[in-house]
Amino acid sequence: MSTMEKETSVAELRQEQIDHYWAGDLARRVYLFRRQRKAILENCRKIAVVGASSDPNSPSFISIERLLGMGLEIIPVFPGRESLLGLHCYTHLRDVPGKLDVVQVYPNEGIDYDELAREAVSKDVNTFWLEPGLSASKEVEDILISGRVHLVEYESLEVEYLKHMPFPTGAAPQSRKDRKAVKVKERMSRNPVTVKPEDGLKDAIWKMEHGHFRHLPVIDGNGKLIGILTDRDVRLIRPSLAFVDKEDAATQLWSIAVQQAAVFDPVSVKPETALKEAAEMMLRWHVGGLPVVDDHDKVVGMITYTDILREFIGRENNH
Repeated sequence: MSTMEKETSVAELRQEQIDHYWAGDLARRVYLFRRQRKAILENCRKIAVVGASSDPNSPSFISIERLLGMGLEIIPVFPGRESLLGLHCYTHLRDVPGKLDVVQVYPNEGIDYDELAREAVSKDVNTFWLEPGLSASKEVEDILISGRVHLVEYESLEVEYLKHMPFPTGAAPQSRKDRKAVKVKERMSRNPVTVKPEDGLKDAIWKMEHGHFRHLPVIDGNGKLIGILTDRDVRLIRPSLAFVDKEDAATQLWSIAVQQAAVFDPVSVKPETALKEAAEMMLRWHVGGLPVVDDHDKVVGMITYTDILREFIGRENNH
């Protein structure tokens, strides 16, 4: 087999793995999407709203007002109505001009969800967002998966945007105690082991196992942070021995690259960030560790919940 044929074979195998991810179980997709949500929401500015109420006291109406107040572009899809909150309404999603980032859907008996999902795919929408009270049918899931559209269920778009807003700064003067707060740089692990997107997942697993750590920052050729790989990400994509034998599992693992399992554009902190703020970010993002980057986005450390627990225990022992 020539070198070109080998490269083609590897590329095809990697594509199969990507296709397998998109066809994977819902729990895994929901977890990975939760980890990537910050990046998606930061890039989603144009939102088509379907199924909202015109009642000013309704939750959907109030939520739209708040989203507008965040500077987002809202396009109501509201059959039989000319405008909502001063915004021009469209009868169908397909009638909305231009590219859309998110289709936000509220519960409404008049919606044909299968057709709406098809229109979202045809418009190359990034995310199909079902507000609390809705869940996708198997048909809707299949339509979105085949069209490579992210699906979010059981989450409020307004709440997620509020949760992902930057931390308030300068709200109140710092006390002497705050100024002396422990910084991330004082407790982080310095110069952590890293991987690159094209590295093999098997090599990344070896680094984790031999280094006894659970987080690997993913960097580009210039050493800048672009992603994070955790032991949970590995478990989610690792072939299950319940379905394949050990040899086949090992063969499949060799063909998987870090970029197929890692989460890109992760949450990170600076060395000067207060340890308390890092802890709050871990709770907010449901993560066990944060990469620490300098002003040029180069990885200089890792801070984990273990480091924070050590700090807490140390304080207790000193009292």
